[in-house]
Amino acid sequence: MASARLALARARARSGVLAGVAAVVLVLAGVGTAIMDQTAGAAVTGLRDRVAAAAGAEGAVRWEIRRSTDPEAQAEAGAAVLDRTLPAATIEWERSAESSPVPVAADIDAADGIDTAAGSEPDGTDDSPETGLVLLADPAIAERARLVEGGWPEAASADEASAVIPTAVHQGAADTLGLAIGDTVELVDRRLQIVGTWLPDDARAPAWFGEPLVATGSADGAAGPFLVDEPALDGLPVAVRVRWTATPIIDALTPDTARELTGDLARTTPALAAQPGIGEDGLSRLGGLPATIDGATAGLDAVRAITPLPLLLLAAAGIAALGRLGTLLAGARRGETVLLRARGAATRQLVGWQAGEAAAVGAPAAVLGAAAGELALLLLRPGEPRSLAIAAAVAVASVLVAVVLLAASAWGEARRPVTRSTGDDSGRGTRAAALGGTILVAVAAAVSLWQFRLYGSPLVRTADGGTAVDPLAVLAPVLVLLALALGALACTQFVSRLLERIASARPGLVPSLPLRQLARRAPMFAAASFTAMLGVAGIVLTAAVAGSWQRFDADAAALATGGEVRVVGAADPAAAAEAAAALPEVIVEPVVRREIRVGPETATLVATGLDLLPQVAPGLPDDVQDAIRAIGAADASLLPVAIDERLSAGTSAGPGDRISLRLGSADGTIDARVAAVVQAVPGAGEFGVLADRAELDAAVTEAGARTPSADELWIGAAEPNAVVAAFDRERPGGAVALARDATSTASLVAPAITALWLGAIGALAAALAALIALAAALGSSRRGEVLVLRALGAPAVMQGRARFAELAAAVGTAIVLGAAIGAVAAWATAAELARASVPGAPAALAPAIVLDWWPLLAALGAFALATAAVALVAARAVTLAAGRPGREEVR
Repeated sequence: MASARLALARARARSGVLAGVAAVVLVLAGVGTAIMDQTAGAAVTGLRDRVAAAAGAEGAVRWEIRRSTDPEAQAEAGAAVLDRTLPAATIEWERSAESSPVPVAADIDAADGIDTAAGSEPDGTDDSPETGLVLLADPAIAERARLVEGGWPEAASADEASAVIPTAVHQGAADTLGLAIGDTVELVDRRLQIVGTWLPDDARAPAWFGEPLVATGSADGAAGPFLVDEPALDGLPVAVRVRWTATPIIDALTPDTARELTGDLARTTPALAAQPGIGEDGLSRLGGLPATIDGATAGLDAVRAITPLPLLLLAAAGIAALGRLGTLLAGARRGETVLLRARGAATRQLVGWQAGEAAAVGAPAAVLGAAAGELALLLLRPGEPRSLAIAAAVAVASVLVAVVLLAASAWGEARRPVTRSTGDDSGRGTRAAALGGTILVAVAAAVSLWQFRLYGSPLVRTADGGTAVDPLAVLAPVLVLLALALGALACTQFVSRLLERIASARPGLVPSLPLRQLARRAPMFAAASFTAMLGVAGIVLTAAVAGSWQRFDADAAALATGGEVRVVGAADPAAAAEAAAALPEVIVEPVVRREIRVGPETATLVATGLDLLPQVAPGLPDDVQDAIRAIGAADASLLPVAIDERLSAGTSAGPGDRISLRLGSADGTIDARVAAVVQAVPGAGEFGVLADRAELDAAVTEAGARTPSADELWIGAAEPNAVVAAFDRERPGGAVALARDATSTASLVAPAITALWLGAIGALAAALAALIALAAALGSSRRGEVLVLRALGAPAVMQGRARFAELAAAVGTAIVLGAAIGAVAAWATAAELARASVPGAPAALAPAIVLDWWPLLAALGAFALATAAVALVAARAVTLAAGRPGREEVR
């Protein structure tokens, strides 16, 4: 019982330092839980959002083959393979069959239905193209389409040519052909009767595979689809293909199951081809789902390059703060430790007391911190999966770190001799150990940074073609921060002594007294100084990584998409352009995008109106804008063009050189002159050529070649997503609109950047906790000094100002040094981290180091205000203490 009371009394005497320990554990548990659980949840959510955003064929995979003469056996064979190779938990598939366009029989009475002679000229000639009808058998269509009028067709047989086959027709096809419920359509050998009309719920849904016919009801001279029961497809005079369309179950996808799914999809094709009963007539696999999943998982791999940084930064700051607090606690107890040892206290007992203190204050703080972290995630990021196991693991780890570090400091202090000579307490061993640790960290940082720069990223290629995080390279940014902070900490002692000498030459106790205290009590100030340097450096590094990623991602997205909105795949470009021009507040520019040959290289020619390009494609890299001006100033005797750096290297062509653009065997060759070389040509991918469309038309006409037609549109819009939504609804000409957001990595990388900010802010919070503990320890250990100075005539206000100056000088110096350390670390690693965060960016596109200023200034400003408040409170306490008479004076 006496032992317990003694331990409790010791804890009360050092309650300020122990409160600092609790605060650091609270920060570690809360911020650590938020980082880990948010990162894990955001990875799943980001993957699902990315795959769910894929429209049409990009979000599905389809296997097609000619319909067998025994369709039931073929269906059973296909189902056997798909059920075996595709995991039912993550992907589902449907079978359908669709005919090629079926000719309509001639000489049908218009009152009875469609008349192929409609639109004939008076002289009997027919200028209108013949319309074929596409028949579709799809048992699951009611799950993704809605009836406009009438009903779905019931099963019917086509055994007899005179049988009337019920059908439901696409409303768009019905409008185009002038059909209504009850009308009949005479095919070559059978008759269809309209019993209903339907429309897809979402024509962009992957299950529809992006078919223009489903979106509009007519495309490329075909109309439909006409939904029929599958036996109605028997004996058609045109080809009929059976399709198995597979779509992912979005809510079941995780990073691991998504990677497994791509392998399953790859194994399915040869399994189908080898299955008896499937058929041997041209099995093909279509669709971009595997590429979509690979792109999403590549983005997750990029996130893995950043995810360890906030945890490492938070852990480094927390361990440093707890380690220094443990040293501060052991140093403050040095006298009582010696006394207790002299009276027979065992080392084991002293270590146990301090470890118990750490557990007693750390456990509640860890639970509270983990709960706060989870609550913040629930409020700020609802809908994401959460893991209580992560919260529990982080809380336990935070407490264990505190217990181990405080126990270690108590053990080191308790192992000192009870009776020691002057040399025993010189601190040379401690300084030697600190120097050795600093050198060890510096060597590790140098090796890690060398590995990081060698790879150009924390990510490395694996033998199977994937990517993995290199465990040494990923440590480089944090190790650089640690090494520089430790080096700066060692230098601050010399700087403090120098400033002390300078201040001592001036009259008065301020500033000589504060600087003298900083120089002579350097180990006590080290905890707050080191963690403050580390936290500020982490904030600067985070701002550089965040800003560099944002700029690089925007540049890469602008180059990949071209216009703010890009419209492609229009079967009727004129209809798409007309629909785009009718939208409010848009600028529409037709674009020619054509594969060409330049010397030995195959390149992509992009020709558009260069005067309008900055408006339809704002945010292009500066060198593209410079190239536009160079093209405009070039000699018009040859077609002026800009080429990218890779094409320039492959053809040895530079500004002023003459090159030949081979448009194709039927389109001829154009002579051009290189006006500029850019990192990448927008919308071209690798090996791009940029030209003005009007000048291209003139050059093609002069060469006697065929004028290339614009095959896509670039649109500048105040609301790009509204433009995409309008095209999704109407699908004019079967066109698909793509916004830059679709190519941005923000959905995957932004949570990792947020976690990096959390880690840096957590490091600052740990530094603030260390400063509070330092101020409390100074207040308790220097009470006698306050009375002595008062007896010597030092006013209470002056003593308070001196204490404020001590803390402000220590933290201010740490902030300046931390900013410099962060800038060096950013210069060494930020650009590479930004590139690693944008997989698929053009290799020639160089990331620039850009600071995200507003969060940086806000974080530093908040930290400076908080530290000033701590210093003011400490100064106020000293002022009050110096104004009260001590017990000796009362006597």
